[in-house]
Amino acid sequence: MSAPALTIADVEVLILDGGVEYGTATADGERSGPRHWTLIRVTSEEGHVGWADVDSHPWIVKAIVEAHPHIPDFCSGLKDAVVGLSAWDRHHAWERMYQASWYHGRRGPALHAISGIDVALWDLAARAAGVPVAQLLGGRRRDSVQAYASTLFRETPDEMRAATRRYLDQGFRAIKFGWGPWGADARRDHALLAAAREEAGPDVKLMVDGHIAGDAAAVRAHVRALEELAPFWVEEPLPADRPGELAQLGRSTSLRVASGEQLGGISEYAELLREPGVAVVQPDLGRCGGYTVLQQVAELAGRAGALVVPHAWTSHLLTAATLQAAAWLPNEPLVEVNASTAPLVAQLAPLDLGLADGRVRVPSGPGLGVEVDPAVVDRYRVA
Repeated sequence: MSAPALTIADVEVLILDGGVEYGTATADGERSGPRHWTLIRVTSEEGHVGWADVDSHPWIVKAIVEAHPHIPDFCSGLKDAVVGLSAWDRHHAWERMYQASWYHGRRGPALHAISGIDVALWDLAARAAGVPVAQLLGGRRRDSVQAYASTLFRETPDEMRAATRRYLDQGFRAIKFGWGPWGADARRDHALLAAAREEAGPDVKLMVDGHIAGDAAAVRAHVRALEELAPFWVEEPLPADRPGELAQLGRSTSLRVASGEQLGGISEYAELLREPGVAVVQPDLGRCGGYTVLQQVAELAGRAGALVVPHAWTSHLLTAATLQAAAWLPNEPLVEVNASTAPLVAQLAPLDLGLADGRVRVPSGPGLGVEVDPAVVDRYRVA
């Protein structure tokens, strides 16, 4: 029996404005996320809807999706590339979008836009089938995943201890501190992480994130000085477009080196893993090329012996999408939870974290397993 029709009717880019500038301190010591948010909504002729959250420049993504055709088949808006196609054949839709952006992208915002449409198509198709996205990916290997709170470094050791205690009290058993004061002074960084480790104890996973200043030798010394504090990984101590140096660093330390949130397309991940050394690969579903590319990255990383731990630092809509991937991935990952208390983080698509022993359950409903709140969209939408 053939599947019922599922024809793509429309692709929309919705821009939301949270009203607070990126990085603004909140009353509870957190920081606001991005001020502007990029949502993709795909609708089928049969009335099904799929959603995605894209961490990119909203107006550039919108222009790429809605652009008028310039050279048919090679340079056109992504909406025109997929309208009329079947959402059951998502790989074909991906290839059509990729070809349509040959002359004006294929990386950066063009691939971010492709990523969002791809995720929304998987959401739409899974909803039409009445199953979670993980089922379409190949099946659920697990029903819950360890979550880690993702937040910024604090300025002092005392503030680090207080922040660590806060996340432990919320039920997290893994915490990632990133950016802020990190990366400029090795002694200060050691003191900040040491304070968190003292508060957390030896059994809690701590991760660090952010570029480290200096030449390759200085970065190597900086990272190796952290070994006694046993962070679970050191994320992007060097920019992701320096894969050879990242790999070399990974071979020079006992700590895992992580990278990949800013990469897109399977060729960039192949370059990242060409040499041994990067132990954790972090594709972001809103940038890497969506679920379609994530499937390829998982296969590539498996051959390289690297863990796949998707990056996810916008709203809980992206968290839910990532949980579906985490349920399917061959290796058991962690899932990133944005600790920001900015309204759009949690209100856009409410997700019950329900932490139990530091783990969050994978939503079992159809599609991504969460519902976008139309009232929140209407309240914050500006384009």
